[in-house]
Amino acid sequence: MLGSKVVAWCQKDKYFRQTNQWHRKTIRSTVTGSLTLKQKTLNCVTRKNQGQSAMPVSAQSPAPYATGSAVVGIIRRFRDKGLTAPFTGEVLIRAGVSETLANRTLQALITLELIDDKGMPTPTLEKMRVVSEKDYKACVADWVKSAYAEVFKFVDPAKDDATSVRDAFRSYAPVGQQERMVALFMALCAEAGLVEESKKSQPKPQTRKLTLVQRASSTPATPRNIARHSEFSTTGSLPPALAGLMQSLPSNGTGWTKDQRDRFVATFQSVLDFVVPVVEHPPAVNENDEENSP
Repeated sequence: MLGSKVVAWCQKDKYFRQTNQWHRKTIRSTVTGSLTLKQKTLNCVTRKNQGQSAMPVSAQSPAPYATGSAVVGIIRRFRDKGLTAPFTGEVLIRAGVSETLANRTLQALITLELIDDKGMPTPTLEKMRVVSEKDYKACVADWVKSAYAEVFKFVDPAKDDATSVRDAFRSYAPVGQQERMVALFMALCAEAGLVEESKKSQPKPQTRKLTLVQRASSTPATPRNIARHSEFSTTGSLPPALAGLMQSLPSNGTGWTKDQRDRFVATFQSVLDFVVPVVEHPPAVNENDEENSP
């Protein structure tokens, strides 16, 4: 009888010890998480009080990888028409962001310090809303340079090529989303006027147009000839910045508004001109390739 009581007491004691251990771990992780969040907030406030850049985007924490058209669209929508605060996924969807990109866009707005963790617009976003049209791009440029200060230490998107910009993001997480990070960065730089606007409005030499038309009409459209006209077709993939931008296209059948389309086209032109520079003369074609083509 006494032995059974001892066994029952030991089992009960073991249960309570395991339960208490689980509670201690839970409390410890909760407190640690809260302290970590508070410490990050205090560090950010300290840097700002000391006049240092907060550098929201850094290799020490996940970087934003929402589509550029979505983030720029929210900024312009808030500036021109206003948005209901606090910002939520539902508010972003009503503003034109696709349902599949709403959470990603919301997180990007928080990381880029356009809204706080409660979804309320920050002074940075409020300034973009009230600033004059003449000063708008300068205001956005100051914000982009501050948010991506760590990136600008290693690359200048106005001067460096696409590969250099891509390399500047190789230490950022999540690694699988780095191409989208680059696309977002370039779209924000285009909105801020930090990279060249589209050059398609400039007149092209008529002789070049005739040359391309004559070549297209006289050369058979074989797979080999098509591959020769695009350096990217040999790799089977688009440049990272263009690939990330294409992710913002609406899914089949959903459609988009004219304003969303115009924003996408403007961003696409800027990114395209950055990735594929415009040259005065078309690249030379090896005549031996034409003779040996099937």
